Amino acid sequence: MSWWMVAGAVVSGIGAIQAGKARAAEARAQAAQLEEQKKDAEVTAMQEHNIRMANLNKLLSVNNSIQGIMGRDEDRSLKAIKEKARSEADVAEGRARLQYISEQSQRNMSIGIANMQARNARRAGTITAVSSLLTAGHQYSKIAPGTGSPMTMRQVGYGSRSYIT
Repeated sequence: MSWWMVAGAVVSGIGAIQAGKARAAEARAQAAQLEEQKKDAEVTAMQEHNIRMANLNKLLSVNNSIQGIMGRDEDRSLKAIKEKARSEADVAEGRARLQYISEQSQRNMSIGIANMQARNARRAGTITAVSSLLTAGHQYSKIAPGTGSPMTMRQVGYGSRSYIT
């Protein structure tokens, strides 16, 4: 086998492996970025929840203050305002929670896909490297005598000399 052929196959194989590793590292970085986005989204969802609860508490406090100023223990209109505020807060909280869960599910799926891409990139690099080496071996078998298909020996003329045909 020619040294150039060997060197070419080895360099090609190493290049394919390195390319696969680079693509895998890129996919792992994307997965890590998505993990960070997931954590950030959790913090944001908690902050928004706290803001909604603070707004509800302010409304209820104002309602209680008005109730105290009016001198009535339980006015029906003030009670209705409290119940409506709590009901709307529960609906808003439920919607926000559902949105958060949906977004986190999408992020989890994206993380899984990025990790799968990393594994596939490594495998593709390895397969390409092996393919390169096998191709070089096959090419060598075509040009090297006695390594490819069996050739017939034919005796020509007189004497003990034979020629490969």
